[in-house]
Amino acid sequence: MPEVLLFIPKPEQSARSNLKDFIEMCRDRLVVFGENLDWHSNTWPKVGNFTVKGAPSRGYTEEQYLSQEFLPFAKAYVRYQQGLKPSKLIKEFQVIRCIEPALLAVKGRADITLVDTTVMDLAAQFARDHYSSAYLAGSGLAKLAEFLNDSKIAIKHIEWRNCCR
Repeated sequence: MPEVLLFIPKPEQSARSNLKDFIEMCRDRLVVFGENLDWHSNTWPKVGNFTVKGAPSRGYTEEQYLSQEFLPFAKAYVRYQQGLKPSKLIKEFQVIRCIEPALLAVKGRADITLVDTTVMDLAAQFARDHYSSAYLAGSGLAKLAEFLNDSKIAIKHIEWRNCCR
């Protein structure tokens, strides 16, 4: 059975430093999806594509990738969550495809350290508008908020619960 690596934030560090450490750990030390995973590719075979909601599963364009600022976190989050509890990946991809447009709309950039309740509420609305299983996406968003708080990656503590139906 593979070793499970837990991310332990450093409370004395800034959110940005904890984010950097989290991404480095997931990129350099985790072997979820294989030791030879091409981290820099935006398509991970048998895993998924790091594209926006609505992009086709094949034949997508460069503009349909998640933003460059957001991609490293998205990849790290998917890899980390799958290392903790392997699943069919649906929830993680729904979450990253809901939180990124919410960040862009509210904050003007896809900086995960800026997530707050306003961003979470808009991401939940995005889930309701775009997913038939909005409750599943909402539960994934709640898990993301808990992760951002526990890992000290969000600048401010996020008080949010899933209200998606």
